[in-house]
Amino acid sequence: MLLQAGCTEPYDIETLDYENVLVVESTITDRLQTQIVKLSRSTILENPQILFEANANVEVSSSGGERYLFTWSEENGYYKSNVPFAAQLGNTYSLKIKTQDGKEYTSSEVELPPTVAIDEVFAERVTDPLENKDGVQIMVNTEDPSGNAVYFRYEYEETYKVVAPYPSPYTFEITNFSDENYTFNINLSPRDPQEICYSTEYATGINQVAVSELNENRIYRFPIKYLSKTNAKLQERYSILVKQYVQSSEAYTFYKIINDLGSLESLLSQGQPGYVAGNIKLNANPNEKVLGFFEVATVTDKRIYFNYNDFNLPKPPYFIDCDYLVLDYRDNTTLDNDPNDRETLFTYLSYFDYQIVEYAPPYTYYIAKLECTVCNSFSSNTRPDFWED
Repeated sequence: MLLQAGCTEPYDIETLDYENVLVVESTITDRLQTQIVKLSRSTILENPQILFEANANVEVSSSGGERYLFTWSEENGYYKSNVPFAAQLGNTYSLKIKTQDGKEYTSSEVELPPTVAIDEVFAERVTDPLENKDGVQIMVNTEDPSGNAVYFRYEYEETYKVVAPYPSPYTFEITNFSDENYTFNINLSPRDPQEICYSTEYATGINQVAVSELNENRIYRFPIKYLSKTNAKLQERYSILVKQYVQSSEAYTFYKIINDLGSLESLLSQGQPGYVAGNIKLNANPNEKVLGFFEVATVTDKRIYFNYNDFNLPKPPYFIDCDYLVLDYRDNTTLDNDPNDRETLFTYLSYFDYQIVEYAPPYTYYIAKLECTVCNSFSSNTRPDFWED
């Protein structure tokens, strides 16, 4: 059962009819790289878990005689090509799958579309009270003078810098705890500062455009990503890598229907919303349902960087509220005359992952939440090779 676009009241979707079918998702590109094929089984709508199809034999062959074998990766559930390769203009490509139950599947022959480079990726401050927008809109311009490229799909990777507002210079260990009067020792050790980190997130959803649907023969100011002025990703420095895929008419139509059915993040991310015929068939029975599409596409990309103050925006708040507590260890004597400070200090350090930001001997401790003191608790302190400050 599908949620119809005209409904005014949302309701829970329930599965009325379910078929266990093979789900295939793969885009082979003209970029020399390890190529990916994703296989899974459809699930009911109420079950968001991905049921990966393991231990299959996967192969991509070309009309030029090349054969590329793929191996199952238990780490992420994908099949990866044993060697890097790139699709070539003038060749057609086909995907062959043999599942562990012996069933063999083959895709139709797919040809590589023309290559079109991204002209420009740019960001602008946007304010639109009617849409409740105030922030930064990232857009793309592209034009194919030959007119041969019509269908485009976009993905992006966003990377942003994270700076902990209260970096902690210590690790600590609590010893000699007595629950009778809440006495204990705090042993401090130096910590390598984990103040600066970098997080990368990947696009979800299907973002496509057809030049034939526009009033002019180019892609102009096509929206890729919107960031509200209060989005914490803008608090320091932000970068986005936009990838542009030129698609065939068949691939564009397939993903457009999938998107219209349920706005799926990807074929593998949710349950079966309804059957859409792709270009993959079971050899022994072409009428058996297979959900998915084997696509060959050209890809180009561009990366930009910017800061919130490039657009005269106020600095956005941090990812979480960062309370900063000052607690005194002394018996029945505290900075604010609260006799429970010592118990509070023990509780926050032991059970709520607070970290020590500063210690003023002999009694006073300054503490804050883990995410506010040690950024690699939710991000990575490894600076990406591509990063530019």
